Amino acid sequence: MARHGFAPNMKRIPLVRAFVDAKAAPSDRPAALRFADMLEDLGPTFVKLGQIMSTRGDLLPSDFVEALARLQDQVPPFTFAEVRREVEGALGRKLEDCFEYFDEVALASASVAQVHAARTKDGADVVVKVRRPGIDEQIRADSEILVIIAQLLELVTEEARRYHATEFVAEFQDALAAELDFSVEGRNLRAFAERNRERAGIHVPRMYPELSTRTVLTMERIRGRRISDLKGTPEAPPKIERLVELTFDHTFIDGVFHADPHPGNLLINDAGELCFIDFGLVGRVTREVQDRMLLLLLSLSLRDADTLARLIIRLGVSEKRIELAPFRGQLARLLDRYFGLTVGEVNTGQVFNDLIDLSTRYGVRIPRELAILSRAIVSIEGVVRTLHPSFDPSKVIAKRAEELVLERIDPRQLKGGGLRTALQLGLLVQEVPLQLGQTLMDLERGQVQVVIKSPDLEGLQQSLRGLGMQIFGGVLAGALVLGGFDVLARAGYGLVRSPAVAAGAFVFAGGCFGVAFAWYITGGRLPKIAIKRLLSRRREKKK
Repeated sequence: MARHGFAPNMKRIPLVRAFVDAKAAPSDRPAALRFADMLEDLGPTFVKLGQIMSTRGDLLPSDFVEALARLQDQVPPFTFAEVRREVEGALGRKLEDCFEYFDEVALASASVAQVHAARTKDGADVVVKVRRPGIDEQIRADSEILVIIAQLLELVTEEARRYHATEFVAEFQDALAAELDFSVEGRNLRAFAERNRERAGIHVPRMYPELSTRTVLTMERIRGRRISDLKGTPEAPPKIERLVELTFDHTFIDGVFHADPHPGNLLINDAGELCFIDFGLVGRVTREVQDRMLLLLLSLSLRDADTLARLIIRLGVSEKRIELAPFRGQLARLLDRYFGLTVGEVNTGQVFNDLIDLSTRYGVRIPRELAILSRAIVSIEGVVRTLHPSFDPSKVIAKRAEELVLERIDPRQLKGGGLRTALQLGLLVQEVPLQLGQTLMDLERGQVQVVIKSPDLEGLQQSLRGLGMQIFGGVLAGALVLGGFDVLARAGYGLVRSPAVAAGAFVFAGGCFGVAFAWYITGGRLPKIAIKRLLSRRREKKK
């Protein structure tokens, strides 16, 4: 932290204050860039943490999200001898028995794995992704440290408690476990390929299951250009329009979408087809969320703040009652601010960031899947702006969303799910009388239990618990003091001859008294530091 310019911040932390040079000056570089550099310096686990944090615009300001999204985990490759040992151990055969040719020089090397070009016995050109030896033990040890840090942060900072830091670290551990298990990426690849089999203009690499395991993944090698190479060519407009259509279909029809569609993961092959690569991060959206997001898109296009507020509350997770009127008013002002501009002036990424930030301030936490989707949409929007700036994707998406909503509520459309909706309504009509009769019967027999939850009762329970803690601390402290004086009376009161047992009893008694008194003063709740207030005060001092 000190090396990356955070020494002034460290001076405020008692545990690490002694390790900071008193003369250290703050850095002139933006904090977001320094934070990203620090994570990169800490190693692969923290680089992955930064990459996942960049998908959570509800947790970090937009400048931090942008800085972390650029994190690259490029590291020196491990030796070919280690590659051979990993591949042969995973596949259970000699390398020469699996591949006709295997390039000893890596195409790319990252913190988790590296990629080699190869050719199968059938003559197919492939790429082989090999997991780095020992990376799972290193990441497991680092992630255990992160759990402890998150728990400590929730004790002392308001933001960590509000944004559930421990839950985020648990989510991070799950994401890392999935990334270390190449069989998960293989399933993502097969699911994506299956859903796009009949679509025109898209190609998904073929996976070779017989040459893939949890630590080795073999897939078709795609030869082509990056989509960014189409800039200024006649090919760009139709390819971009098709990319937007495919992204919509992946999200709202398939429920499986590529969560990291940056230009490096979008290629154009020799046949002119769009090719998605790197399926380590794939998002999934349930049918219920799809339907609500369709309505959300329509409410955005119609500038319907009331519907938008209700949908965001239903899509998100909230621990308290949300006041709808002020939330709706803030959304209306947000829509007026952005949607009074022309398409070229509207920054989609900023709109999503502001929506997420506003929702978080009102106590609505956006699920991880939606945060990942928002990042994917921002990536697609960046590609569109670069290669086809005159294209207006919002009109296409709004029209397609309207068609899909009408299709899904039409009972004649089996594919759209309208018949399923009609069947559910029919079952509901049949079940309501039965459920009502069962409820009345339970009331008559006295089998209904009423559970009452009240903040006042919960506060009373906490007060009683605190009172018990104070009494216990006081009694224990008093007993230790009396015992300590008894020991001193037997051994004499000389300072040099005072027994260590008595001194220890007095110290422990003081600690018990301090805990009981602190519990009484704080009401059982430790005061938490508000990082946002500290940063705002620092900015005011600078001004």
